[in-house]
Amino acid sequence: MSDKAERLKEQTAIITKLLKLPENKFCADCKRPSPSWASTNLGVFVCITCSGCHREIGVHITKIKSINLDLWPKDILKNFQKISKFFDS
Repeated sequence: MSDKAERLKEQTAIITKLLKLPENKFCADCKRPSPSWASTNLGVFVCITCSGCHREIGVHITKIKSINLDLWPKDILKNFQKISKFFDS
């Protein structure tokens, strides 16, 4: 398995676990179920509509990534986990 495939597998497992937390089952902004995007610096999941709003705000405020289409850098994924665990405690 290539490094990219291995990282994607690890990322998918982590994100799947995070999405099972009650606070992550809905868009952080509009509360629609099953968000498929994330603001990686804010540590929240959002729906596709709200992800567009975040992109309009600008990357200096919120950094949007797809939970299915983008390969997240390792440090961003680890920080996202830490943020989510902080709010889970």
